Amino acid sequence: MQPESSGFSRLSICTIASLAFFFALIRVSAGAGDGPATATVRNLLASIGKLRTTTDETQRSKLNASIDGSLAIEKLSQQALGAQWSKLDRSERGHFISLVKHLLEKIAYPNAAQFFSGFKVNFVGEETHSADHIVRTTVSRSEGGAVSIDYILRQENGRWIVQDVILDRQSLAASVTSQIQATLKSGSYQDLVAQMEKRLAQAGSPSSVK
Repeated sequence: MQPESSGFSRLSICTIASLAFFFALIRVSAGAGDGPATATVRNLLASIGKLRTTTDETQRSKLNASIDGSLAIEKLSQQALGAQWSKLDRSERGHFISLVKHLLEKIAYPNAAQFFSGFKVNFVGEETHSADHIVRTTVSRSEGGAVSIDYILRQENGRWIVQDVILDRQSLAASVTSQIQATLKSGSYQDLVAQMEKRLAQAGSPSSVK
């Protein structure tokens, strides 16, 4: 894959793919007495892990839908666009969210499942902070070295949804927002959408995203 010159193209792989990077650590240590949010994170990791070995398109679609449903993609999309979000009508908002989902499904999830399957996740514990639950984990390789990754979840309509991921005190949502905002400042919203659609086309996605 060759690097491109446009603002979104420069950040699309590292930003959009990074949204799944931290969820794709497949070998998860077993644990008893999980809290409700921890169980959601375990299921999320397992679904992404299965993408690495699942070739049936129907099954892959089900896995993608399950993963999408565990992430606060609409909230992230709104946060990333900032003031631009209020300028969009319902159709435009839906289109942007759909583009983000397709980028995740076509690029981020598969890449993460493929390249980071050698890591092991150790669940440290689950903490409650007001309405949020924080699932604390460490990620390590067999040859040594570990990094802390925390998942921030909130209950929505009876389900626990991942709102953010903190890698060594770095907020993924804040990072995505910062980079998308920088891209918008260097061009128009229409340019951003066009670049996202180009990335999808290069990834072999359908020509029309609904």
